[in-house]
Amino acid sequence: MKHIVFVENGMVRIKAFSEPGEPSKFIHLTFSDQDISIEVANRHTAALVKHIESVREAGFRLGVNEQQLNCHDDSKWSDEEFLFYALNFHGQGSPVDSAVVSAGFASAWLHHIHHNPHHWQHWIFPDGYSPKNSGIENGVAPMPFDYALEMVADWMGASMVYTGSWDMTDWLYQNMPKIRLHSETAAFVRSVLTKQGYGDVVSNRWFSHEDPERFMR
Repeated sequence: MKHIVFVENGMVRIKAFSEPGEPSKFIHLTFSDQDISIEVANRHTAALVKHIESVREAGFRLGVNEQQLNCHDDSKWSDEEFLFYALNFHGQGSPVDSAVVSAGFASAWLHHIHHNPHHWQHWIFPDGYSPKNSGIENGVAPMPFDYALEMVADWMGASMVYTGSWDMTDWLYQNMPKIRLHSETAAFVRSVLTKQGYGDVVSNRWFSHEDPERFMR
């Protein structure tokens, strides 16, 4: 995907469009130059395009449904998300992991979670809703495996953008205990990560719902 960012009549304009052989897509966003600078818009646009391309590469490697990859993170081009992600992206790591963010980002992140089922947070009932015989565990529903696979591709793509490497070892050690998954989803994700060479990590690290003592014996 190619992109251009320019200023015209006091407005910052962002255009991104498909190259030959890519899924047809055209994005055109416009913001006041009082709200965002061309430098910030260009930095975020370049990182977003690279992330999407990296997720596609990882997704093809993992066997993610191509239709899912074609629309991966489309909501990040929306008015509800783009501006706030751009203002909080500083080139190193996701704004989601920042201790301090500017006004509006929390709403953008919530919008993103609700519109993208490849995020594990999408499958959690905040009130712990878990009716009997529903298959829900402590408010966590199982992720369809297609989306769980896309989630792993998303992690891999983020690693490439933020660290320049596909290696997620350090990230997994730091973040697995923060991630709440249904037991079925956890088992599936473990199997995927093991096939990608992270067997030592996932056999010694736990997800949020699991008993840490099981991994410390």
